[in-house]
Amino acid sequence: MSDSTTLPKPALSFAEACDRGKVRQENQDSVRNVSTPMGELVMVADGIGGYRGGGAASRIVVESFASSISSQPPNGSPALAIAEASASANAHIREAAESGDPAFRHMGSTVVMALITTQAGSAQAWIGHIGDSRAYLSRSGRLTRLTRDHSTVQALMDQNVITAEQARTHPDASVLTRSLGHQPEVEIEVSMTDLEDGDTLLLCTDGLWGFVSPEAIENVVLDPQADVGDIARELLNLALEAGGPDNIGIEVARYATPAAPEPPVFELVYDEQPPRRRTTATTLLIFILVIAGGALLGWFAARTHLIPEFHLPH
Repeated sequence: MSDSTTLPKPALSFAEACDRGKVRQENQDSVRNVSTPMGELVMVADGIGGYRGGGAASRIVVESFASSISSQPPNGSPALAIAEASASANAHIREAAESGDPAFRHMGSTVVMALITTQAGSAQAWIGHIGDSRAYLSRSGRLTRLTRDHSTVQALMDQNVITAEQARTHPDASVLTRSLGHQPEVEIEVSMTDLEDGDTLLLCTDGLWGFVSPEAIENVVLDPQADVGDIARELLNLALEAGGPDNIGIEVARYATPAAPEPPVFELVYDEQPPRRRTTATTLLIFILVIAGGALLGWFAARTHLIPEFHLPH
């Protein structure tokens, strides 16, 4: 017998796309989806440092996060686990940069990740990011950006010095104020969002959001007929159609609440003694009596019909 207190697990679906684009010689973006004891982990990293160095840095990031968070207990603190994974990734990048290989000397990476935890039938998305790789949430027909870039142009926008449109073509558009590998210590920004049925998370590098308009991204993610695979493919196509000048890293995750359990089957219970059922023998006796009675009536009717009437003389 199954435990009636066991709740069905929520449904999570994932899709990813990663492409070097049409201009770059190497793909320095990395994407990864890993199942951990704490929950499902999705990550996107954008390497910094040019040929070889950037690609190596982004791979170090997704591997370090996957390894670190996978080693955490299921009931651990997600925020603490993310902070420890970030520190581990930063240390590993710096070790590689000091290996003596000139290609690795200035290596670094951005990261945006989501750790999706579930508890008592509910789900939470723990978002962590460093740099300008972004996280978005699609809910109830609206796409909301969950992260703020750690970049020079974002700081200028926060000070109302430039507009979002001006930021797209600003000469410092690619200058980051925070990244992994470039400082001995770097703080990862962490937030938590409760997930609702049908919520879709989009994680991506600037190879997507930097060249595809917010409206176009929103139209794809909000398409009610599209599954996560459709969304990832269509967003990649839009980035390539825009010229594909940069690497493109995309992760899409969708959450669905557990299906309602089947209604229980109720057994009829009487307050007093239940009504007595006829036994098979009683039923058979009644059937025989009915047949016999019918035959007798038929015989009597036939006899009455066949006997002639006698009339006494007057």
